[in-house]
Amino acid sequence: MRIKYLTAEEIVKIHDEIIKETGGHSGIISYGNIDFIVSQMEIPKTLERKAAILLFGILTSHPFVDGNKRTALESMKTFLLLNDKKFITTEKDIWTKLHEISEEKMKLEGTIEWIRKSMK
Repeated sequence: MRIKYLTAEEIVKIHDEIIKETGGHSGIISYGNIDFIVSQMEIPKTLERKAAILLFGILTSHPFVDGNKRTALESMKTFLLLNDKKFITTEKDIWTKLHEISEEKMKLEGTIEWIRKSMK
């Protein structure tokens, strides 16, 4: 199976839709960070590691003015759906983990394990 990736432009579109639907400030702080995250996703072999790099990368590099957590989550879920997988866990678990990652309490390896357990 050939893995399908999101482009930087698609991640920006996801961000713009989230801001339009849920509020906040639009704008990109670093388009280069988004490009870097997209390029880094192609390196690892496993789908969950690729998804973790996308989620972790957006959360920790803060490429957007606002909505980084929401954009990271939706981008990761969209990436998994493109590759015939779903991300299934509770809302409470999602927001707890997103805060842990963004506050650097959870590292990349923990993020990979969380995605692996929640990927169906």
